This record gives sequence, C-alpha cells and structure tokens, in this order.
Amino acid sequence: MSHALKDPHCGIKDLFDSLWDEQIALGLANASMSNQDADSVLITREIKHYLRDFPYCEKLVLRKDVKNNAKAVELRNLGNKMFHPRVKRYIEAIKYYNESITYSEKGSKERALAYGNRSKICLELRQYEDCLENIRLARESNYPELLAGKLKKRAKDAKLALEKASKKAKKDQAPARRTHEQAERQLKLSYGAHENMPQVAKYLQLQRNDQYGRHVVTNHRLNVGDCVMIDKPFVTVLDDLLRYVRCAYCYEEKIFTLIPCEGCSLAMYCSEECLSKAYQQYHRYECAIIRDMWRISGDVPVIAIRAIALAIAAFDHDVQKLKVHLDGLNEAGVNAFSMDWKAVTPKDIYDTVYVLTTNQQLRRRKDLAFTIFFATIVHQLVLERTELGSICAVDTNTAKLLFDLILRHLQIAQCNRQWLCFMDYKIENMCNDSEGYATGCFPLIGMLNHSCAPNVKRITLRDGRCAVIVIRPIAGGGQLFDNYERHHLKNDLEDRQTSLQNMFNFRCACEACVNDYPKLEKLPDMDCEIISQNAKSSFLSAPILHIFLPAQIWLLFEKARSSDSNLGYYGHNVGS
Repeated sequence: MSHALKDPHCGIKDLFDSLWDEQIALGLANASMSNQDADSVLITREIKHYLRDFPYCEKLVLRKDVKNNAKAVELRNLGNKMFHPRVKRYIEAIKYYNESITYSEKGSKERALAYGNRSKICLELRQYEDCLENIRLARESNYPELLAGKLKKRAKDAKLALEKASKKAKKDQAPARRTHEQAERQLKLSYGAHENMPQVAKYLQLQRNDQYGRHVVTNHRLNVGDCVMIDKPFVTVLDDLLRYVRCAYCYEEKIFTLIPCEGCSLAMYCSEECLSKAYQQYHRYECAIIRDMWRISGDVPVIAIRAIALAIAAFDHDVQKLKVHLDGLNEAGVNAFSMDWKAVTPKDIYDTVYVLTTNQQLRRRKDLAFTIFFATIVHQLVLERTELGSICAVDTNTAKLLFDLILRHLQIAQCNRQWLCFMDYKIENMCNDSEGYATGCFPLIGMLNHSCAPNVKRITLRDGRCAVIVIRPIAGGGQLFDNYERHHLKNDLEDRQTSLQNMFNFRCACEACVNDYPKLEKLPDMDCEIISQNAKSSFLSAPILHIFLPAQIWLLFEKARSSDSNLGYYGHNVGS
C-alpha cells in the first residue's frame, strides 16, 4: 500500500493517485467505453463504490468546524506578541485577534478580550471610531468586570480625540468635490451599447463554429484603450489570505471591526447586514464545509458550492423548482448576448453560468476520474452537514441533481474562474502592482477565448465589476482574445503549452505559440523611430509586429492607474 494511504494527513490528490493506481484503474480496465458520457457514469459508479467503506474523512482529516475557546486563547496570545512594544506589528496582531474572534464562542470571555485588544490597537493607530466600536462589541461579549476600567478609560480617550479631530476638521473644511469628480471619471463604454445589453459595446457579437466554439468578435475596428464590456460576476469568493482583513460579503477592507459568523471559524463580515445577506444568499449551504473545502483544494470547490447555493436562492430556496427548471432547459438556446439584460432575473443569469464550458469532453480519463472523486466527497459532506441533506434524504432524484451540479460547477470553476484585483504598493519595487482579492465567474467575459498574445485586458472596477479594455488594435471581423495567466512576455512556449494543457485541457495554437514569440527579456532594444520605419514596410502585416508596440502597450497596462478602477490580474477563465 502506498505512503498516501498510510498517511492520515495526505492531500486529496495523493489519496486519489493511490486509489487510482491500486484500485480504481483496475476496476475500469476491462470496462468498455462507448462514449465520454457513458464513461463518466461508469467512473462515478466505481468511485462511489470504492468510497462507500473507505475512511476518506480520516485520511483527509475532514472534520466539522466548531468554535474552540482554547484555540482562540492561543491566537490571541500570538496577537499579543505582535502587539508588544518591542515588536509593534499592529496589523499582524489584528489578524491574529480577528482569527481568535472567529474561533471564540459567542458571549465568551475569550471573544470579549480579543475585541478589547483590538480597541487598544485602534487607539494607538488613531482609529477612534473603530476603537469605540470594539469597546461596544467587547462589552456586549461580557468583558470581564475586573478589566472594565481599562475600557472605560480607553473610551474616554477615544471620544476626546474625536472631539478634537472634529473641531479641526470644521476649521480646515474644504468644499467636498470628491463624489462629483468620481462620478465624472467613472469608466464607461467607448461606444454605444447593445439595445438590450447596456454593459456591452454594440459592435461585439457572439459567434459559434467548430474551430473556436463560442467566441466574441467585433464587426467594427477597435482601438487601443477602448472599453468594450463591463461585466458583473455571478459568483465571487474572497481570497483565503484576506479572510481576516476584508468582509466576506462586500469585500470592504474593515480589518479593525470585522465580526464573525457564529456557525464557522472562517467567515467574517463588516456588519450584521452583510452577515445576514451572505447567510440568506449562500452561506447557509457552505458554512459547515467551507473550511474543509479551502484546506483540501482551495477556491475551486468553494466557488462551485457557492454558485449552486446562489442558484438555489434564485429559486426561492426550493431545490425542486431548480430541478424542474434545469430538466427543461435548452442549453444550446442559452445565449448571454441575446438576453434582455435590462429585465434579467437571477434565474436568467444563472443559466448563462450553468452553460459555461466544463471542458469535460477534453479531459483525460484519470483527470475526469479525479474530478468525480472530489465531487463525490464534496457531495457526501454537503449531505451530512447541511440542510440540503434532509431535502435529498426524501428524494434520490434531488440527491442526484445535487451531485451533478457539484460535478458540473467544479469543472466550470476550474475553467472559468478569474481574479478580481486591487492595486497594492510594492515597497521593494517602489511601484503599485495588482493583487487579487477575490475570484469569480463572469457570464459574458466567460465567452472570450484565450491567446498568449491577448488583444484585450480585464480591469477590476471598485464595485467588483470587470471592464474589458482593448490593448491591441482589432480589425472588423476580428476575435477578442483574453489571457489565462500565461503570456508570451512572461512565459516561454514550452511552459505555456504544458501549463495550458494541464490546467484547461487544450493545446494552444494562438499567434504567439505558432510564431514562438519571445519573452520580454529577449526582445530587441528598439526605439519608436525604428519601429515606425519598419512599420512602413511589409513588416506591418507580419505577425512579429505584435512584439514591439503591443509589448509596450501591454506593459503600460501593467502599470495602469485609474481613478475608477483597479488593475485586473490574469484570471482562469476559459472561453467556450
């Protein structure tokens, strides 16, 4: 037996590889494969059979997420070390205090002390309103009476500081123009919009053929800098590293005043309103399993489960209504570019996400088996730990629907998730760069195909929408190409081909791969005058023209600034 099967802390991929080599592959070796769909059914049946008595929860250390006051004390002590006068790493301390709050039981001394410690840091950092809010939270959480004097003095100091700041602000007050100026600078489409699609330039069209599948083209020349699409994600998930920094619902950076979900030790929110909205829309179905999902496989299963939860919510939390809808859905007839987005419903938007590519037909047998293996485990955890279990217990068809949705959305998330980003100042480079704060799936941007020499770039706006900006001229009739993390200026041909095949199951045949465009450091040092002279010759129509001017354009957008937007990071979406 392999090491993975002996090791109770093995990863899910290691566990699957062991089972595949030792059992699953043998069981499938003599099975006939008439088509890919039939093979999927067979693999599903075999994997469910193997997992029925296999202790996968023990092997993967899957366990219910419960509050733990002892863990909360441990984390608060780590925060105290960061807060020490000789250390003064206040933000690190706050992160530990926030995590301590998520592990602590409601109304416990442990939670109250963490709120109290947070208030002290707020006072040190002159965040006086946040200081008072933490004092309120600490008192509501039964702050120890013996220490109450500390809170009272801290509250008095914060109020006095606020009064001084208020008087100074009135004295130095200048006309408020920021809101008006921001409204004037909001990013807008560069051309008129479709009649029923205000978020898409009228020149864009969705087409389908055997070579490219579904793809987006323009019937009019597009120039560098044109904004041609502003799409809103159907589902988003906060980055795991920011769970104790930003609100898990609205993603606002509210590190000093986050409050916890009472059902898990992971999600935090900036207000009771955000907490309530998250629970009603999706968290009720993910709360009991979200920590395990993050731990064993990152954001993919979290996005999948959240997308399913949002779908159920769109049908008034009636799984049977969702099933009836999907049973009657003509997938081929779902066209995001022909919908009336002015009157669209959450159900309509879900349909556009439901039909995003899964690439299941392109997956190798072992890769498909792993996804089914993972879906089976997630499905079982959902049945055991969430309210969906009782619903499925009385109807096997509903249980099968849930499994099918999990399998489908795991594959959709693998192929279509993409980053939402903010600008972060890099001290070592003395410049701003993009940092992902969440991942999501977009119904319209998901239609864009890939190129290692893209002609558009995604930019995340402050409200979470994503703008598509042209970075290379596109002639009428040309296709819009996005980039899936592998750009020829950063990655060589072999790396791109291997990575794209492993991640998305296709061999890239874009212009950069066909012509083997060089990486940035291999570009010749040519000034604009030389480029202009060459452009007058037949060089103008040569593929290598991309290497010079567009390379500069691409770098320009890497350093772009926008009062309305944050720079988009290379995402994971795969066109259909």
